[in-house]
Amino acid sequence: METIRFDYLKTFLTVARTRSFSAAAKELGTSQGTISHHIAALEEYFDAELFKRATNGVDPTDAGVMLKETAEKILQEAQDTKAKISSAKKDLSGTIKIAASTIPEEHIIPSLIAEFQKQHPNVKFKIKAEDSLTSLNSLQANNVDFAAVGTIQGFENKFDYIQVGEEDLVLIVPCNHELATQATVKLKEINNYQFINREETSGTRKEIERLLITNKFPLAELKISLELGSTESVITAVSEGRGISVISSIAAAKAQAAGLLKIVKIKEATNPRKLYMVKPKRSALKVSEAFWDFCKEFIYKNQTVRCPTK
Repeated sequence: METIRFDYLKTFLTVARTRSFSAAAKELGTSQGTISHHIAALEEYFDAELFKRATNGVDPTDAGVMLKETAEKILQEAQDTKAKISSAKKDLSGTIKIAASTIPEEHIIPSLIAEFQKQHPNVKFKIKAEDSLTSLNSLQANNVDFAAVGTIQGFENKFDYIQVGEEDLVLIVPCNHELATQATVKLKEINNYQFINREETSGTRKEIERLLITNKFPLAELKISLELGSTESVITAVSEGRGISVISSIAAAKAQAAGLLKIVKIKEATNPRKLYMVKPKRSALKVSEAFWDFCKEFIYKNQTVRCPTK
C-alpha cells in the first residue's frame, strides 16, 4: 500500500478504543474480515505489528501507540479543514446525518427538520433509527453528525448536548383494563400486572429504571412478560391486552387519541424526562453548525391534526 486511507485510520482507532476486531466491525457496520484487511494494510505500510493479543481483546503495540497519536491528529486536522472549507461556501447545503432513538425520531425530529428546511431548503437529512445507546456509539464512531436521544447517561462528559424537548413517563394500559378508570397509579401497583419492557439499550428503559431506583422500587419485582424494540411495538402489545407498560407521554397521547389505549399518570413520575440533541466536542461543517444553532432555539410543539369524528 503506497498511501494511507482515512477509513483505514478510522478502523485502527476504533479497534484501539474497543480492543476488539468484532466490536469494531459492529460499531462501524462492516465485517470482521474488512477490519482485518484494513489493519493488515496498515501493518504492511508501516512494516510493523500494530496490535497484540491481550487477556480480554487486543492492545496496541509500541508502534500502535505511536500511530494512534498521529492518526487522531490526522483525522482531526482533516475534519477541521473540511469545516473551514464548508464555512467559506455562501449557500448552505449538504447532508446532515442523525442517529435517533424512538421518541425523538418519531415525534421530535420531523417537525425540527421541517422548520429548519423552511430557512435552508437545500439541506438534506438522513435519519438512522437506533436505540439511545447505539445512537451515541454511532456518534462516537463518527458515523453520524448528531444523535437525538432520550438519555445521555454515561456520556455526559464526552459530547456537547442541548435539550430539544421533554416528556413525562406515563403508564399505559388496555382500554378495558381495571386500571383504565384511574387517573393516577402508584409504582407499587404496577407489579400486580404483566409488564412489557423496552430493550436493555433503550433510553426509555433507562429512565424507567432510574424512576424505580429513585423510589426504592426493586427492579426484580416487575413481572416482565415481554421486551420489545420500539415504542410502537409496545403500544401494539398493550392495545392487544398482553400487559401494561411505561412509555413517553408524547407517544402515549397520540395512541390514546387513536383509541388504542388509556393513559394513567404515575404519582412518583414528577420530573419530566429530557430529550437531547448531541454532537461531538469539535469543529463541524458550516451546515452542521447552523443546524446546531437552530436546535438551541427550537421548542417542540405537538402539531398533530386529529381527523374530525362523525
